[in-house]
Amino acid sequence: MARSIALVCFLVVGLGLLGAMCASAAAAGGENGGRLVNAVYVFGDSLVDVGNNDYLPAPAPRANRPYGMDLPGKPTGRFTNGYNLADVISQRVGFEMSPKPYLSMLPHDKILLGLCKIGANYASGGSGILDTTGKGTLTMRTQVEYFKKAADNMICYPSKEEHLSRSLFLLSGGGNDFSAFDPSSASPQAYVVKMVTTYIEHIQALYDMGARMVGILDVPPIGCTPGQRIDMPNGECNEQANSLAQAFNGLLRAKLAEAAAANMKELKYSIAANYNILNDMMANSLVAGLRQVKTACCGSGKLNAEVMCSHQGTTACPAAEHDDYMFWDMLHPTHATIQRGVVALFYGNGPKYGEPVNFGTLVTGQNVSPAIKMVVDEQ
Repeated sequence: MARSIALVCFLVVGLGLLGAMCASAAAAGGENGGRLVNAVYVFGDSLVDVGNNDYLPAPAPRANRPYGMDLPGKPTGRFTNGYNLADVISQRVGFEMSPKPYLSMLPHDKILLGLCKIGANYASGGSGILDTTGKGTLTMRTQVEYFKKAADNMICYPSKEEHLSRSLFLLSGGGNDFSAFDPSSASPQAYVVKMVTTYIEHIQALYDMGARMVGILDVPPIGCTPGQRIDMPNGECNEQANSLAQAFNGLLRAKLAEAAAANMKELKYSIAANYNILNDMMANSLVAGLRQVKTACCGSGKLNAEVMCSHQGTTACPAAEHDDYMFWDMLHPTHATIQRGVVALFYGNGPKYGEPVNFGTLVTGQNVSPAIKMVVDEQ
């Protein structure tokens, strides 16, 4: 009998309270009156970029209106309608939102003032783990180098080492590397190995600079985005693309465990199972509060995924329906999907949702799963 998670509802066993924490409750993260970490440092792609690309020239992609339309003011550089994964995770650990984009904090002395307070976001939409991915963007290697430049001059109380050891380093990458994959240049297996090897090099570099708490978002089911579905019969998922994501996720878990045991003995980390979480939300879409998992809210053409949101001729679905959609555009989840998924990311029980621990255990140092048990749906 298959067991699949109802991601937005969970049972608070310790209090004897059954809480149907659906939709609105997922937004309550970070309302515990205090921070669980000293700061948040973000590296990666458009799932966590909060505006660095706004400071880069073309061809770096930009998130213009209607991106960010559910947040007050002008477009925010986020590739969704509201807050993104970096924001919602930062809220869960006690911050108002993600730290500011690195490029908005220049000149250098301004960066140093902010780093010890809340951290910085180095992510760049369209970038990848590999240096060859994402023309015109900040590659992950470049992001790590920018952090090193600032970290070398940081002066934090009581010490830089203590500050960094109690800060969350959040990483997201891999999806764009698969979009850039050329089968004529390497086998899928060799490409995945190269991606994982390079990713661990980046993590090792951060560790050598003082990172001790690392949260990694694995590659989601990229074959189930509207942009992939439009070329498949009946709008089904592209399982070939999904198999690449699964191969990467599995190898990353194995190789990072080996690397941590050998060379990063003080590292605490969690690989959050974005893949499994979104898969379960699709399989239990109505329970998760999602009425549309195939079609994008914003775009045009088949499944609203033939033209990217914000390009000429594209429109967004009615504002009242934003929370009903899993995907905002052909690639990126809506704010509602992100809010609901982060509940599982922090509280999901077992390696299916986070390995070797979930994000909640990572940032608190305590096993949160026995007290908060995910409600499951038996099929």
